[in-house]
Amino acid sequence: MVSIMCLRGLLLVSGLFLSSWALTPEECQPLVTPLSLADPSMMYNRSHFLVGYSDSAAFGAILKHMESSWWNISPSPSDPKGIVLAHEDKLNGACMSTTANITIEGDTASASVGNVFSTTFHLLPGCDGCLVLSMNTTAKNMDTMVKLLKINITVTAEEVNLRCVYLLGREATLKDSDFDDFKKQASCLGFSGEPQFIYDSKNGYCAEGESVKIELNIDGDE
Repeated sequence: MVSIMCLRGLLLVSGLFLSSWALTPEECQPLVTPLSLADPSMMYNRSHFLVGYSDSAAFGAILKHMESSWWNISPSPSDPKGIVLAHEDKLNGACMSTTANITIEGDTASASVGNVFSTTFHLLPGCDGCLVLSMNTTAKNMDTMVKLLKINITVTAEEVNLRCVYLLGREATLKDSDFDDFKKQASCLGFSGEPQFIYDSKNGYCAEGESVKIELNIDGDE
């Protein structure tokens, strides 16, 4: 009887905890409504990748092996509607850099990286000094890519459609309250549990120019 009562008590506490996290559709709406990208300068300069979710097992595995990543966004020198994203990632102890040209139409940004990723993303409301990006990505040749990155996971599909949501910050630290708010925001987008990536300050960031530049043009027959 005592054990049953204890179990009921635990279930009640768990239910109260979960309900405290769950937001109503009305509460979610402002958190998932894209911001205007008419003035993309709000994204310019360096930001640090702090927290990330993905609904893909393969891409989630990549995030779990990610040690750190910083992004630099700048205006495109050739496209008045475009921006340039350069990011430097530390993964499995190695520093790698990738650059992508991004086109903006309305509140949607789109980019292709080599023949591997094509992505559209929206900028969502976030904490002060933060960028929250909600992304829809189509990835090809993922199995070849994870092997190149020495990640032990098998991807059988030739093409993978995935969603991600990232939190980036101007600073390399994040308040607990901002982290909790982001998890609630992610839940509004259908993500649950712990993020696959949470930046740990002991990993540090790659220095500018330290990384090996990666050209993501992968032959699926390799």
